[in-house]
Amino acid sequence: MSDVAAPVSEVIEEIGTRLLQEAKARPSPVLLDLVKRGVEQKLLELYEEFQRGECSLGYLAEQLGISPWEAVHLLEERGLRTTNL
Repeated sequence: MSDVAAPVSEVIEEIGTRLLQEAKARPSPVLLDLVKRGVEQKLLELYEEFQRGECSLGYLAEQLGISPWEAVHLLEERGLRTTNL
């Protein structure tokens, strides 16, 4: 993901597509939708941990398979805080 300014939906879709490629599955629309929903859920769970101070932004990014800068952008696009202070 080189375009840090990509819209949130594109970032989520790219993460899902990357996960499917790693699993060597053919990304059907239904499967891609399920993966995107899973990534969305994982993002929310990680964000809650981040806000409670249980994990770092770097860990959140690592678990999603993106860079910390992409994680900041992803959170900002959603109107979420990027600090847990």
